[in-house]
Order: sequence, then structure tokens, then C-alpha cells
Amino acid sequence: MKYELMIILKPLLPEDIRASVLKKIETFIKEQKGKVISQDVWGKRHLAYEIHKHEEGYYLVYQLELVPSTIKDIYREITFMNDVLRFLLIKADK
Repeated sequence: MKYELMIILKPLLPEDIRASVLKKIETFIKEQKGKVISQDVWGKRHLAYEIHKHEEGYYLVYQLELVPSTIKDIYREITFMNDVLRFLLIKADK
């Protein structure tokens, strides 16, 4: 099934740490028999409200193919990542 994952990272992360966080997410998705269809980097944007004392966030949107039974594991894995401010995983209509 197709899903969309939006991730907001801490805005001041160095490029190498940001890349390692994204690599960890992508690797975990592949381990869960998922597939990254596309990645859209929105970059740094102002947040509508503060999240953990941050007024900005670094946005990324993934288009994914996932096995529905692995959704809970993906939620748990991303929730425990310290550099992720917020994320949202939704089922795509397409």
C-alpha cells in the first residue's frame, strides 16, 4: 500500500547528522519490506507554533510503499529518534 511520511527535523542539525538520520529511516523502512518511491526535501521552514523550543524545522516528505502490518514498528522507531521534532504517516489515496 502507498503511504506518505512527512518528517520535521531539528533545524540546526549539521548536514552529516541530518543525512545519517534520513539514512537510518530509509534503512529501517527497507528492513520492514518497504520501498521509498520518492523523497521531496522542503528544507528549513518556519513552524506555525514552537515545538520543543524550536521555531523552525527541516521538512522532508517521502512517498512510500509499506506493508500495513509494519506501520506500528515504523511509528515506534521514528518516535524514539531524538532529532525528529514531529512526523506524520498517512495512507495515500493513489
